[in-house]
Amino acid sequence: MAKSTHMRRDIDVNGWPAILCAVILGTIGVLSFIIQPGIVQGYVTQLQVSEAAAVNLAGVEMLGVALATVFMALWGTRINWRWVVAGGLIVAALGDFASIGAAQGGPFEAARFVAGLGEGTITSISFTFVGVTIRAERNLALYLTLLLTYGAFGLWYLPAFLDSHGLDAMFGAFAVLSLLSLGTLPFLPHAYSADEMVNPEARQLATPLLVVALAGVLAYNIAQGIAWAVLFLVGIGAGLAEQAVADALFLSQILAVGGALASVFLAGRISRNGAIAFGILAGAVSIVLLIGKPSLTLFVLGVCGFNVLWNFVLPFILGRVCDFDESGRMMSFAIMMQMIGLGGGPLIAGQLLDGTGYRSAELLCVALFVVSYALLLVPIRRHEALSALRAT
Repeated sequence: MAKSTHMRRDIDVNGWPAILCAVILGTIGVLSFIIQPGIVQGYVTQLQVSEAAAVNLAGVEMLGVALATVFMALWGTRINWRWVVAGGLIVAALGDFASIGAAQGGPFEAARFVAGLGEGTITSISFTFVGVTIRAERNLALYLTLLLTYGAFGLWYLPAFLDSHGLDAMFGAFAVLSLLSLGTLPFLPHAYSADEMVNPEARQLATPLLVVALAGVLAYNIAQGIAWAVLFLVGIGAGLAEQAVADALFLSQILAVGGALASVFLAGRISRNGAIAFGILAGAVSIVLLIGKPSLTLFVLGVCGFNVLWNFVLPFILGRVCDFDESGRMMSFAIMMQMIGLGGGPLIAGQLLDGTGYRSAELLCVALFVVSYALLLVPIRRHEALSALRAT
């Protein structure tokens, strides 16, 4: 027991070295996902597959991410985190290396699935680690800032990169970055006990309400997964040039950094519940702007609004969900729902693309945004009632 306690505390989880390594690893875990719209378009142009098939390929990788996240939520706290991160990085690299020159069909899908397993493991640990630090919302926003900066330049340059170097070079770069990230291991804790976290805003809700909250997180992230997978295709389908679409997504990622930072500066200054309502419902309005064949102006407004609001509201949603349970375990389950949603979104979108447009996917996305807010509102109101009782 003494040895276990020593292992948990040998690294200060709230120290900057540990936090920065978690942020770096979180970005490595989403190297593929954060530029997914461009990769989907790259599958169409480089592999000469249909749009539905390209979205499904992204979904196969995200399925691996989701399954790894489920495993980590259920059993990850029992395993030495350094070993888990090392395994995740190696598995992700193996999947990326196996993707190089893989035959289309089963072999390529299997390679992307394996890469997804590694990515999901790394992402889950990183989110869980950052989420249980004392200043979780600040650290989540820093995490989002780094990955969005990468995503902005990645989406902007990806079409030109793929034209000159191809998909194999991209997968090789992903693999090398994963292996280089093994250098973060000495700065990570071996494990972290969630019961060491003190959350003064936590109120214990009944299990059915916790399930409703997680369902709200799931619905929100399915909507995000659908939208993120088809954004590039929507722009191309509207008759916009490929580089113009990439430029719009680049701008959306740059502005999204502002959304993430806004959540840092506004946390504690505005109502968290109000921020959640605005972020989710205004995000739905942003997708409405993309329905049909939007002009370049509407496309830019839609994707920028979607991306800024996504990254503004995510820390608020995750922070509020953690307030519904005093054990500190809701973060891992919320991340599990997030990854299942982001993984399921592209698979659902792939079934809705029939070559005639994207209206069905967009309308489902909007509906899921509204449903997610309605679901989250139920435990939010109960939490408010319990907080008011304790205050009296």
